[in-house]
Amino acid sequence: KLVEELAPARSLARHPLFQVVLTLQNTGLVADGGVLDLPGLGAEPLLLGRAMAKFDLDVIVGEAFGAQGAPAGIRGMLTAAADLFDEGVAGRVAGALVRVLSAMADDPQARVDAVDVLGADER
Repeated sequence: KLVEELAPARSLARHPLFQVVLTLQNTGLVADGGVLDLPGLGAEPLLLGRAMAKFDLDVIVGEAFGAQGAPAGIRGMLTAAADLFDEGVAGRVAGALVRVLSAMADDPQARVDAVDVLGADER
């Protein structure tokens, strides 16, 4: 309905409303095996192998936990459409995201627009 109402220029090469998806996985995984705690239900992680890009860029991040359940940072995955990004470019996009997240973790009061996105070698 939204696409119909907005009537954006259409192309079979891209999604009509957005090209980047950011997913935050924060479902309360437990430290001893990473299984979601669902009382009365059994669940286990399912590894699917290589992901196929559904959008131009698909970024998934989630909190990581150590062996004793203590927070151990954030882990993530970036999937890029192979017809738009080669592996080097996708790696640079992932590197820029890591730099931004690291800078924000170091100084949570910093403005995002003040973060140096490019690395020294890219500059």
